[in-house]
Amino acid sequence: MLTSKLYAIVIDDMVSRSAQLLLLAAILFISTGCSSTKSAAVRPALSAVACKPSSVVQSNQAGMALYKEGRYEAAKEKFTEAVTLGPACAEAHYNLGLSLSYLGEKDDARQHFIEAANLAPGNQVIWDSPALHPYGDPQKEKEKKSTKAATEQAPGAFGNRGRVGGY
Repeated sequence: MLTSKLYAIVIDDMVSRSAQLLLLAAILFISTGCSSTKSAAVRPALSAVACKPSSVVQSNQAGMALYKEGRYEAAKEKFTEAVTLGPACAEAHYNLGLSLSYLGEKDDARQHFIEAANLAPGNQVIWDSPALHPYGDPQKEKEKKSTKAATEQAPGAFGNRGRVGGY
């Protein structure tokens, strides 16, 4: 009788310890899973030291500081200011595109990424940037436009039937 009570106590103790260990393992698993979720890496903004006038450089630098802090709306305002002051500054367009992209304004971001690539045909950072890839190749965009215009004027093209040179 004594041994059966002793077995019962040992078994109850083992079950409660197993439950405690199981609960502890579940807590560790959940907390580890939550802390290891990776957020999307923030792409670095580009310096615009070569842009003119100097107010473009200042606005861009202020935008870069805000962007690094994750304050994308405020950075967007500074990059917009830089683009307004220096519309030929590719880096400012690129940075504005980054901010717009993080704010979910994909169409506007696309326009600024393409404008940046058009303004800086030799800038490999802009052209090779993963941020630009989802928006297509700006050079192909230009080729599509010129090819489309040429085909629309070609003799026999759909809209040109019955015109001189068409059939």
